[in-house]
Amino acid sequence: MGLKYFTDFETSFRIKVINEKPIRPNRIFILLFLISLGEMAASKSTFAQTPEIFGGAAQIEITPQESGYPHYRGASTGTHDPLFAKAMVLMEGDEKFAILVCDLLWIERDLSIKVRTKIEADMGIPYHNIIVSATHTHTGPAYHPNIRELTGKLRIPFDTINTTGENDSYPTWLAEKMVEAVSKAHDNAVPVMLESGSGLVDDIAFNRRFLMKDGKMTTNPGVMNPQISRTTGPVDPVFEILLLRKKSDNRPIAGLSNFAVHADTFGGTAFSADYPGFLAKGLASMYGDQFVSVFAAGACGNINHVDVSGSIPRPSSEVIGKALAQAVEPDQLKALGIGKFESLSSIVYAPLQHFTQKELEWAHQEEAPPLYVESAFLERRRRLKIRSLERMRRTEAIPPTIGERPWKIPLEVQVFRIGNEFAIVGVPGEVFVELGLAIKEKSPFKQTLVIELTNCHIAYVPTMEAFSGGGYETVNSRLAPGGGELLVKTAIKMLEELGKSN
Repeated sequence: MGLKYFTDFETSFRIKVINEKPIRPNRIFILLFLISLGEMAASKSTFAQTPEIFGGAAQIEITPQESGYPHYRGASTGTHDPLFAKAMVLMEGDEKFAILVCDLLWIERDLSIKVRTKIEADMGIPYHNIIVSATHTHTGPAYHPNIRELTGKLRIPFDTINTTGENDSYPTWLAEKMVEAVSKAHDNAVPVMLESGSGLVDDIAFNRRFLMKDGKMTTNPGVMNPQISRTTGPVDPVFEILLLRKKSDNRPIAGLSNFAVHADTFGGTAFSADYPGFLAKGLASMYGDQFVSVFAAGACGNINHVDVSGSIPRPSSEVIGKALAQAVEPDQLKALGIGKFESLSSIVYAPLQHFTQKELEWAHQEEAPPLYVESAFLERRRRLKIRSLERMRRTEAIPPTIGERPWKIPLEVQVFRIGNEFAIVGVPGEVFVELGLAIKEKSPFKQTLVIELTNCHIAYVPTMEAFSGGGYETVNSRLAPGGGELLVKTAIKMLEELGKSN
């Protein structure tokens, strides 16, 4: 009964988004969430993989057509290379998976709900079997007020805004194009064979958090900074790819790939897909012009492309894309054996950071004097974080029960099993690499892709250890310490459950 109540409410919630009405969860919704699900809600679909697997892929351009449309860094100055919504659909019988990745900074919750609900209605792909993510390109459009606020003036509070302005038609057009990409991938589906591979890519990804000689934690301290003591974390140098090969003629038609490094390598104010765009060109030269490259960002919340030691030159977007495209040669790919296709989706109630009334009043004042002893940049980010948390409380967060302090936010963790050896995990936020590595290490599957930035925007997801050290990512994070570990624990539990039927 509890799951039915959750499903009924969720359907109502999603209909409101489609109709572009303000989302204002009432207390009945909150009680239903808490009573019916406790700390986790799960849905599961299962089907046996047979030799006849269908797969399709498509890409639809989503570059803003309006001259000067807002860019992440301000007004855009044109387009260097086009932005796309890229989709892959896998089917067996009536059961279907869809992975949709867009050349955007992130995916807002209302956008994801609107798109996933429409896909489910039009194509019959179950809502929880749809992953919607972003490449995190920093040269994409500011399609939502939350993005515009990063570089613009502080704005008045709001409950939810589905467009960036009264006359801005781009967000609605964007949602339509995202659905269209999945629809075309669905319609393009043909019998396929699945192959997978992985390769190490060195000298591209670097942990960007450093302990300084004064004991402070610093993000991006600068190349050859003499005050650096040591780096504080690892990297994940593994490039993963799942390839769809058309069964009738053995032709590669699409690939879902994954790597952990921030897509903030291109720079400037022209629209660009960043290194994932160059990766797509490299794979097309290898597999044919019609090949669709669906790149999903790995856990790279604390990973960038800068070697602060100065021993390795900073690679360009093109260099990174080419290196990734060459990481797995065609003859290194191996066929995935026949096995079950299954999915699990769980709702996790992650704790949010706390703020006081004094901090909230300070956060709403653009010219207020510093409240903390930190840089002007971190002060601004802290203001934005507090304002964001306040909006979350009014639109999507769960209030504390009597005797508890933290507000909580419902976050979805998704796991897809593709045969006996391959799994895909979708988690929200800019996830620290340590958390992604923990999921991979504990996964019972030979290959596990961890896709970050799925379905909603919650900024950084640091480790508990990172919170104890402080720094930019923890200042900018919405989650309280332990939130990231909770997502990891949930993902591992679902992977282990799916792995039991091997």
